[in-house]
Amino acid sequence: MEEKKELKSHIPARLNILFIIVFLFFVAIILRLAYVQLVEGEQYRHQLEKYSIRELPISAPRGRILDKNGVVLVSNKPVYSITYVEEQGQDIDEEQVADRLAKILAMDGEKIGTDEDLLKTTIELNSTLPVAFNRAETEELIGRLIPKLQKVPKVSELEAMSDYELVKTAIYVGLHVRSPFDNKEREKVLSMMKTKLNAPGQALTFDDMSDLELLKYAISTNMQLNLTLDKDDRDDLLKEVKYQIGKLPAPDELKNKSDMDLLRYASLFSLEINLRLTEEQRLFQWHKLSLLKEMRSAHLPSYIPRRVKVNISENERFQIEERLSELPGISVVLEPVREIHKDPDGSAFGTHILGYTNAIKPENLKEYQAQGYNPTDRVGVTGLEAFYERYLRGKDGIEEVHVNKNSETLERNLKRPAEPGNDLVLTLDWRFQSKVEAILKEEVEAFKKRPTTPKEFKEAHVLALNPNTGEILAMASYPDYDLNLYYDRKEFNKRYSTEILPNESNKFIYAAYPPASTYKPLSVMIALQEGLTNPSETIIDRGGLNVGTSYKRNWKPGGHGPVNARRSLQVSNNTYMYEMAVRLARRAGKDWISKLPEQFSLLRYYNAQFGLGVKTGIDLPGERTGVINKNTHYGNLADALIGQYDIFTPIQLGQYVSTIANGGYRLRPHLVREIRSGNTDPLQSGKTLSVIEPEVLNRIDIDPKHLKVIQEGMRMVTQMGGTAYRTFSGLPFSVAAKTGTAQTGKAAENAVLIGYAPYENPKIAFVVVAPDSLRDGTSSSDATGYVARRLLEAYHELNPGVLAPAPAGTAAAAPESAAASTGGLVPAAGTAGSAATAPSTRTTGSPTGTAATGTTAPAAGGTGAASAGGLAPAAGSSGSTTPATQPPAAVPGGAVSSLAGSGASRATTTTPDTR
Repeated sequence: MEEKKELKSHIPARLNILFIIVFLFFVAIILRLAYVQLVEGEQYRHQLEKYSIRELPISAPRGRILDKNGVVLVSNKPVYSITYVEEQGQDIDEEQVADRLAKILAMDGEKIGTDEDLLKTTIELNSTLPVAFNRAETEELIGRLIPKLQKVPKVSELEAMSDYELVKTAIYVGLHVRSPFDNKEREKVLSMMKTKLNAPGQALTFDDMSDLELLKYAISTNMQLNLTLDKDDRDDLLKEVKYQIGKLPAPDELKNKSDMDLLRYASLFSLEINLRLTEEQRLFQWHKLSLLKEMRSAHLPSYIPRRVKVNISENERFQIEERLSELPGISVVLEPVREIHKDPDGSAFGTHILGYTNAIKPENLKEYQAQGYNPTDRVGVTGLEAFYERYLRGKDGIEEVHVNKNSETLERNLKRPAEPGNDLVLTLDWRFQSKVEAILKEEVEAFKKRPTTPKEFKEAHVLALNPNTGEILAMASYPDYDLNLYYDRKEFNKRYSTEILPNESNKFIYAAYPPASTYKPLSVMIALQEGLTNPSETIIDRGGLNVGTSYKRNWKPGGHGPVNARRSLQVSNNTYMYEMAVRLARRAGKDWISKLPEQFSLLRYYNAQFGLGVKTGIDLPGERTGVINKNTHYGNLADALIGQYDIFTPIQLGQYVSTIANGGYRLRPHLVREIRSGNTDPLQSGKTLSVIEPEVLNRIDIDPKHLKVIQEGMRMVTQMGGTAYRTFSGLPFSVAAKTGTAQTGKAAENAVLIGYAPYENPKIAFVVVAPDSLRDGTSSSDATGYVARRLLEAYHELNPGVLAPAPAGTAAAAPESAAASTGGLVPAAGTAGSAATAPSTRTTGSPTGTAATGTTAPAAGGTGAASAGGLAPAAGSSGSTTPATQPPAAVPGGAVSSLAGSGASRATTTTPDTR
């Protein structure tokens, strides 16, 4: 009994001790809380404020683009945009927000795909579809999935698989597989597939397939490939396949899955499905997903607002602002977008000059962020917007935003104001550019209506430059499109495939065309400079010339009769050029065939001096060098001298003709004249930061007296008997030009025209290219002449007196370009650097060369008089001529030349119409 009492007496004591310990514990907590609250409260409050202050960028307005007279061509206009950001502490149902937005915002013409595409996009965005199958439909889908699941190998079987079988399994279970091919293996697979599958009548194209598409196609045709993976690649792929198979259900588990889960498996195995959606439901789901995709932009940090839609309507803005409480994370913000000047009739302006801006692409984000850009910034993509991005880009401001624990904005403070970008002042007058665009449109549409115009004719391009400074005066393509479409997503999507995509490329710097006979001035210069002929030597053209095994015809049946350097340009004679090609090849001696590549290198040497086959240096991004022909056969040399060999861009042709016009200086073409500091006041111009001076890239390695001969020949092209006489006759100023008709190997031919005015003191050079505009036998002037003439008339009207010829008896004024690299002024076109002595020539009759008699002899200095005074005797004349070579070998209908291929068979006969 006493022992029991003794035990009981210890229990209250132990409880008391426990109570004391608990009491002390709570006292310690209370004291700690008091200390934190009273002593360290201020410190923690500051730390809390630190984490609730965010710095948000304020977009800086881009610099404006002005014409030479200060007229604004590109400016900024404020628009309302919708942004989304998930604030800290918020748990937002993004799919629900996207669903509500889709009911307010109008569709922007989003691309609509198949049900399979819709399901795939839904799965990629981890979204859902309002799909509810009936029992029969669910069982039907399960029945299609079971065989697919039964074919999935067991995890235990994967280790023993070959690399090819493992890759095949990975693709089967829906994994994205990295390319297992190197270039050599890809070519081998391509060859195998083409041999096996390209049966007669079967049009299969594999070259454009990606490696994954190629692999899938090979697997689908049960082709056995010998693939070898690196050990690390195999191990990684093995882990991914095991994980993917582990997620798949067993066939008997499908009946417990939801319809959406079943659809996910169907998409995994690429099954055809019908979502049982109405057309209205299908469009709405695409719209919702497009908004959700913008809200979940994976390449942006979570705290950066994402643009959901730019340039919303007033009605959309009002509806969203009224329902912001139902749209967590959504804001309506005011931001600037570009606004492009339009022509007076409301049509597009400067399409391939100005360019456009867009959001930074995810693949370029790191590069731009390294330069200080924000992920939401817009950057120049094409045209001047891209080339001068670093000048046009402003400096973003910073705004401090204080938010509370519920991420509600409490206060906003401007930390740094945004600074606008610099303005660009262009070399062109918007009135002339606009007029040229209108002329081109009118002439193209009118030419299309002619019964003789090929149905392939769809476009044309015209370029105008100041040959003395390199300043571009106009650059127009037709068809074109309105750059403002890039800032109106709905209209852009509606018109992209029909209006924008076919005309998006800047053909002046990207596309290359055969120069045809516009190359002949350089051909003659090369012949003169290399001593193959002299300006007064006359060659009798009877219709063509043997060049190796080919008889190459002149474009005019029967030929042009006597032709010298100047007249060969006036009438665009082919046979003269063939003869020069033969002489160029044969001058190498008995081993001339093996040395043909040297002659092609010589042509390229001269080409580059005029800007042909090399970059011109124009201030536009992505300029190409044209296409260089790799063939070096004998006949190719003749083709090259008539402009049917290498192909060049229109801007290269512009630099080429400008170099001829200004007396031999290759100037860098440019569109920007000045860069000025940005100004927030649109009515005031900023301070001039830099002036783009004319830049001489090189002086040509051609004797000035030879260049003078070419200038005179091009002048004769526009006079009586010339191929462009009808085009330019009656103008109050003189024009020098060269026409060209390029064979393309298609049913239609290209028309090309280059020239400058006035001849005595050039102020404007021009290029007109009209691809696929001619049928065989049609003159290039028909397609290009009216455009060029009206262009010159428009320039003359806007600049009275500029194209007036220099007064008789006075020297032409020197071009404006200061030759920094040569240390002197560029000689005027009319001087060509030296005086020329006219040949001793006596002619009687028409300057076209018909029914003339006279005697022609080489003149001192090897140059000839301008225009008709330097013409050679015409066909049928009784005067003596210098034959092409001695001894003469008469070729029926051909030139008098021992290099005409005497004794050679006429294996082929060609008649390039390169007028």
